[in-house]
This record gives sequence, structure tokens and C-alpha cells, in this order.
Amino acid sequence: MTTTLTGPEDKPSPAEESLARAKVRRAVALVALFTAIFYIPALRCGFFADDWLHRLALDQFPDIFREHLNLFGLIRSTEEVVAFKKFGLAPWWTDPDMRINFWRPIPSITHWLEYQLFGHSAIAAHLINIGFYTVTVFLVHRLLARYLSPSRWPLVFAVAVFALDDAHALNIVWSANRNETVGAIFVLASLLSFIRYREGSGRVFAGLSLLSYACALLSKESGLILPLFVLAHVVVFPERPGQTFFARIRPHLGMLAGFFLVSVAFLYLYFVVLGHGANSVYYINPLKNPGLWAEHFFRSGFYHAVILATGVPLHVLSSTPVRDYPLAALALGVVTVGFWALAWRWLRNDRPLRFFVLTMIAGQVIVTTSFPDPRNLFLPSIGFAYMVARVLEEAVARFPKGRPYRAVAGALVFLHLVLAPVLCQACIYIVSTFDGRFRVISDSLAKSIDYQHLPEDKLEVYFLNWHQREMTALYGLYLRRVLPTGVTDYKPITHNPNISYIDKLYQGLGGERIHYYSLSYVTGDVDVEVLSEYEIAVRPKKGHFFPTLFEQLYTTGKPWRAGQVFEPGTHRATIEEVSPAGEVLKVRFTFPEPLSSPRYRFMKWDGERFVPVSFVAVAGRGE
Repeated sequence: MTTTLTGPEDKPSPAEESLARAKVRRAVALVALFTAIFYIPALRCGFFADDWLHRLALDQFPDIFREHLNLFGLIRSTEEVVAFKKFGLAPWWTDPDMRINFWRPIPSITHWLEYQLFGHSAIAAHLINIGFYTVTVFLVHRLLARYLSPSRWPLVFAVAVFALDDAHALNIVWSANRNETVGAIFVLASLLSFIRYREGSGRVFAGLSLLSYACALLSKESGLILPLFVLAHVVVFPERPGQTFFARIRPHLGMLAGFFLVSVAFLYLYFVVLGHGANSVYYINPLKNPGLWAEHFFRSGFYHAVILATGVPLHVLSSTPVRDYPLAALALGVVTVGFWALAWRWLRNDRPLRFFVLTMIAGQVIVTTSFPDPRNLFLPSIGFAYMVARVLEEAVARFPKGRPYRAVAGALVFLHLVLAPVLCQACIYIVSTFDGRFRVISDSLAKSIDYQHLPEDKLEVYFLNWHQREMTALYGLYLRRVLPTGVTDYKPITHNPNISYIDKLYQGLGGERIHYYSLSYVTGDVDVEVLSEYEIAVRPKKGHFFPTLFEQLYTTGKPWRAGQVFEPGTHRATIEEVSPAGEVLKVRFTFPEPLSSPRYRFMKWDGERFVPVSFVAVAGRGE
């Protein structure tokens, strides 16, 4: 099943072939070593977003992990939504039906073991992530070596394209996203074992393939695409030329049935027995919102194709990049369509490419997010690395025919071996700044609040706007770790086996003397109008309240309407104005005590730090 890339007339001798293979193996080993060193700057990155929930679960709420050996159930019930809103861990607009409740026991166990050995060491977490990623690079090499000559340079190039793909960077620098690489390891192990089984290496590989598949499912839900990979392999690579579709799959019906049974058992356990599953505008549940899933299958498919072909995540510039950056979108679209068209023209008869294209399409089927997410490209990028290497090989073979082919080769090398690594390092740098951005919040609060003398009747801090949306996810858990809360020992509550998890939330968080709430995640300036002694109205000066995934994460697609009321427990939010497009433009906030109450602290981002706002001084006019 290996594609032969050399003609009979220039076939090397066995000794030459062995030497060439050894050189390629050494080159691939150097690529893997370089990749590990390349990501060493990630050690500067700290924790953010889901990482803070993992920290909380590992040392304060062990029930979260012990219940299902799982750290990826952020919000699992309506009761948890209510509690999170009451104590500021979820914003006021969070839908009661919103869920972020994945079941990923194998990555969770790795986090638990890491915590047992190294505590809350971000450096250890990132080193482990780099180690897992290096393993995937090795397994990708083992797979690609079956379809690219193991004795020629295109194999090394393909492995390098995968290893330095900037779409993978967030999986390494974000500790909580380890599930992507761990899941990919088991998907690759399952596929490679199945191929060995097809090649006649013994039934033990059939068992290893099914076992690895089960482990892939227990690492991340996207492992469900593995049976599609297996089916694609069976169909594209028949036992004999000219076989019909059914003749190709008939010898493997037993294995396919095994994959089907494992899939059904997993889904039943996941959704029915354990009650897991996500539901939000960002994390789409196709069973609850099939229309939204179908819409974003094609929308994100285009953006994913652009990311793969160019390495440029255009969508990070804007949630509507085609409208906001038409020239950049047009240029990247032309490059993307041009590359895919060229690949089709040169490689349409390349059988391995057909297989890898099917795997890329299968990868797109598991669209779990409404936002084009580079993290979802981890498995599809394997086939794309093969495609890039083959197109480059064809271009090099055509060098004598003219400069255009040299230009194609140069563009591919630049995009995937120059630009992609630069974008990787840019991602690492951006994430490394998150620690500083988090410290801006805590330092600003420390300058305006006496944390050594928190009042018994508690403080409530309200953020009118924000400085960076990436900091909004679970920032309250970060502040609880670095600033005093008024509670010195949570263990009598959190480690009490006679108290339910919900009661522990209310007793543990409710015992704290300070809580933090966001009235908006708007990163620009806001107009604040004091309506009465107890009410303010907030309007973004530009745009609307919920423009990005960071706000939409907490919603389920229900339309907004004027007069809609939300009562998270400490205040009331009433939507005052909605645009014709259904966007929230103005919200009124009502508080049970006067705005001048010493229990309230209103904070506003002034461009450098968060500063206190006194509404007594601006009563009767907009700020």
C-alpha cells in the first residue's frame, strides 16, 4: 500500500536504499527533537481559562474528579448554572440550559497524576504537553511512511509540516487542551494497528486497534471519526484491483462491527448513563441544535481549509472577517482555492491522497464549535501534510519546465516552514502575556480594596467593561487563588463526604467575603447612565453586548428580546434595546442596595488598569 515514487530505471540497490532510509529516520528524529526545543518558550506560559477549574478541582473540590474521573465537566446542570451565576463564575446572561460537560477521563488522569507529582507547576504541565506532542509527531511519521517513500525527502518535509503547523500551537501552550494530543495519539495508534492487521501481522493488532479506539474516545469525543478513517482505508485500498465497494468491505465487516459496537457503547455511557454532553452556541450539540451544526459545518469548513492551506487564522481578526477585512480574506481565499485546485490537477489519481482527503472530510464532520477552531484541525492536518509534501514533490519534478513551478515550491516552503513556525511563536508569545493581563486585574483590585480587612457583610465587585476577552473565562477562579477571600480553610466543607457538590459550592463560595461579577465583556468603552439611586444602564459605545465566542459561550441560540429579565441573584439585568438584527445594545441593571453602598465596587477599564467608578459623582448623566 506504499506509494512508489521512483521508477524502475533508477531503483537504488538494497544497500543504497537502506542507507537512504537511515538518513531519513535520522532527519525525522531531528525534526522531532527540533519540535520539542521549538516549544520550550511555552514554559513561560501560565494557566488560563479551564486550567483554573482544573486547579480548583485538584486541590479544593476533589469530588469533581472522583465522581467520573473527569476534569472537563465545567457546568453540568441547571443547579450549577444558578450557583455559578450567583457567585460570579458565570455571567448574568448564562442560559439555564447551557452546558459544558465533556467526559475525558484519560487526559483527566494525566492532570491528576501531574498534580500529585508536581503540584500546580505550569512548567511541568507544559513540558508534559510537549512530550505528548512529540509522541504524535513520531506516530504521524509512522503513518506517512506508508504512503511516502521512507527513503526520500518528501517524508521528512511532510513530518516537518505537521510538526510546525501553527494550528497545533494552542494544544501545547494551553495545559487544559492536552486532550487533543492525547486523543490523537490513540487515534493514530488505532489506525496503525488496523493497517498492521490488514497487512496480516496477526489478530492481536485487531484487538489493539479496538482498544486504542476506546482509549481515543475516553480522551476526546472527536475520536468518533476513527471508524470513518478505517472505512476510508478499506475502500480506497482494496485487497485486489477492481473490487466493488461491498467486496472491499466484506472481509472487514467483523472489525467494522467492532468499531460500531464500541461507538454505541461509548455514546450510551456518555449521554445516557453519565449524562454528559455540551450545549451552547459555541459548543454545539448536534442532537439539540442540528440547524446550527449544519450551518457551521460549511462555514467553519471554509475557514479550516484556509487555515490549513495558508497557516493564517483569519478568523482571529474578526468574527466576520470577510466583511471586516475583505482584501485579506480575498487574498487568502485565492491562495487556498489555488492550492486545492493545483493539488487536484496534479494528484487526482494519487490513491493515498484520496484516503487522506476522506480523513480530512471526516474530521470536519465532528464540528463541535460554531467558531472556526484550529484545535479541530489536529487530525485533518495529518492528511494535509501529506498533500503539501506531494504537491511540493510534483513542483520540484517540474523545475526544468519553468519558473512557475519554482514559485509554487518556494511558496509552500515559505508558508509551512517559515510563516507557520513564526505564527506558532506568536501564539506562544500571546499566551505568555496572559499572566501579565491577569495580574493587571488583581493589581488593580489590590490598589482599591483593603483585602486584609474584608467586611463580614461581603463586597461585590462589578466590572463595567473588560481589557481582554481571553481573560474573561473563569477569571473569578484566578482571583480566588491570588487574592484573599476571607476564608482560610475550605477543607472542612470541600472534603466533607456528607455534603453534595452543590451544597459545597454554596457553603464554600458563599462563605467568601468578596465576589466578582461582569456586567459586560465589552473590550471598548461603555456609556453608563445612572437611572436612579438603584439603577444604571450600560451601552457599548461601539458594537453590541455579545459579539464574540467569549460572550456566546454562555448562550444556547435563543433570541434576545427587549424586556427580557435575568436575575443571577445579586442584581437584576433587563435588556432595554435590541437591534433589528437581534443584537443587544442596551441593558439596565438594578441593585437591591443604593449604588453608593459600601458593599459595591464598580470597576472600569481605563486603557491601563481597572479603576473604581463612583456613580454618586456622575448621577443624572451618562459617564
